[in-house]
Amino acid sequence: MWSPATLSLESKSEDKAADDCDFMYISDILRASHYLDHGSNAFLLLEKQQYVKGKDTSKVSRLQRKLIFDTINEILNRKKQLQPWKLISVTNSGSGETSLQQIWSEFQNIRERDTSDDLLEVIGGVLRKDLAEDAINGWEGCPLEMSKAVLDIEPLIFRDLIGETIGDLAALAGESNDIPAHCRKLVF
Repeated sequence: MWSPATLSLESKSEDKAADDCDFMYISDILRASHYLDHGSNAFLLLEKQQYVKGKDTSKVSRLQRKLIFDTINEILNRKKQLQPWKLISVTNSGSGETSLQQIWSEFQNIRERDTSDDLLEVIGGVLRKDLAEDAINGWEGCPLEMSKAVLDIEPLIFRDLIGETIGDLAALAGESNDIPAHCRKLVF
């Protein structure tokens, strides 16, 4: 006879087995990313290994592995963009290699699901997780985005500043002379 306790134990053991399988796959991804150059298609190589090992090669399993592969690549690429002083605190050594345990914990954090039925609670949970202060990847440490924003805002400020200055100079010149001043429109 099946009881809810038995079902929850079975689902926990299945989750544990899936986690172990995912952990092994992530370690394979890290190994492949360490030895292969960025241009090669590591996912296809890993899929061939899965086939040789006799693992599940169904379309659903393949898509699940592709999702894991893309997530780990995104984590690795984000860590490669860190500033050198943050990179040393994240990695085990100054060489820039991130440990498997760090990647695994970040992957679990991303994969963690909210089981709430209320859509607002789910959205709030996602936003809280996204905006949570993270010592390494928090919102305060986005130098690439900040520099791009500065480059976008700078011409707008200068255009307004120059336009106001020329307008003030034209108004001042118009007050001092009764002769009409010629004005040109600035186009940036």
